[in-house]
Parts: sequence; structure tokens; C-alpha cells
Amino acid sequence: MKHTRIQAGLLSLIAVGMLTATQANAFGLDSLKSAAGAALSATAQGGEAAGAENLAEQQDALMQRFNASMNNMLTAQAKTLEATGQNDIASRTLAAAANYAEGAKVDGASLAADTELTSNNQALIQSLLSQSGTLSSANRNTLAAAVPYYQNGLQEGSALSGAFQSWLSNAKGSAGSLLSNPLAAGELTNSITQASAVASKLPNLINAWSGTSQSFLNLANANQVDAGQIQSILAALN
Repeated sequence: MKHTRIQAGLLSLIAVGMLTATQANAFGLDSLKSAAGAALSATAQGGEAAGAENLAEQQDALMQRFNASMNNMLTAQAKTLEATGQNDIASRTLAAAANYAEGAKVDGASLAADTELTSNNQALIQSLLSQSGTLSSANRNTLAAAVPYYQNGLQEGSALSGAFQSWLSNAKGSAGSLLSNPLAAGELTNSITQASAVASKLPNLINAWSGTSQSFLNLANANQVDAGQIQSILAALN
């Protein structure tokens, strides 16, 4: 009976993955779908613990995508701030970005601080529009260097909220079937706790990412800097 419940939960995970396959592949999240298949196979061969281990691997892949998005967006903001002469806050923002590049542990407190940092940066960048005038050639080059970071961060980040919610739904359904395996249940519970902390912050983060990207776009247009595909990415998010 327990094997049947775990299998049903994992089949549900595959169904969700198939429904979102197009979006997942577009943003480099196709690993989620393949991991779901691996989880079902592992459960059939090795039981509940193997299924829980594969769910934990899925969560780890999601966290890597989240860290990449945070690193991209914070780096983009740092370059924008550097281009407008805000070197102190640019350095602080770049240091925050480095934490995600290095895979530092993500918790609720650090997420809240970096969400606030992102929002404050957005407000600062927006205020600089009326103050900066035309940037020098060197600063325009620095501004242009931020474009791929905005693009990658927005593209990857926009897919994460749905991916985290889908994983949480299936992981919580499977956790109840692991009562006979406290070790596997504890590991899965830890994964759920971390994923829940990120999922709760993602809506505000994505709003902040959209806001700061729009402010950057305005600044880039005012200085005749090619902003790439940022406009079309923002339009797709709204």
C-alpha cells in the first residue's frame, strides 16, 4: 500500500512535468522532468527511500536554478549601479551575488535581506534616470555589460515559481508515505523546508526583478544602449 501511494505521487509529478515541459525546456529546467522519471524508476527498484532521494535531487536542481537567477539579477544591478557612479552599493550588491554563485546556504533571513536589497536598488536606479544625464562612453559600456545578466536572470527566474510549487505539492504528498523510514522522511522534510522558504519569497522577488529590469531598460534607452531582448521578456511576464 505504501509503495502504491508513493508511486501514485510520483506519477502525478510526471504528469505535472509533462504539462509544463515546454516552459521547462525553455528555461533550462528540463532536468525536473527527467528527475521525475528517475524518481519513479528508483521507487520501483529501491522503494520509498530511493524515491525520497530522487525528490531531494530535484530540489537541489531547483535550488541551483534559483541561485543562478539571483546571481544574474544581482550582478546586473551591480553593473547598472557601477555605470551610474554608485560604487559602494554596487560593491555590496556584487558581494551578495557572489554568495549565490558560490552556492551559499539559502535561508529565510538571507532571502529577505536580498529581496530588500533588490527593491532598494530598483528605486535607486529609477531615481538616477532624472539625475545622470548622458553617461560617458566607458559607463555606457558597463551598462551594456549588464544586459545578458538581466536577460538570463529574468528568463530563468520567471519559470521558478511554478516549478517550486509543483515540486512542493508532490514532495508533501510523498512525505506522508515515509513514516516507516524516519531518515528518508527527515531528509525530505529538510528539502521541503528550504523549498518553501524560497517559494514564499519568489513572488516579491520576481516583481522586484521586473521593476529593476524596467528601470534599467529606461536608463539604457536614454543612453542609446542596446538592451537586447529585455523589453520582450518583460512583456511576456506581464
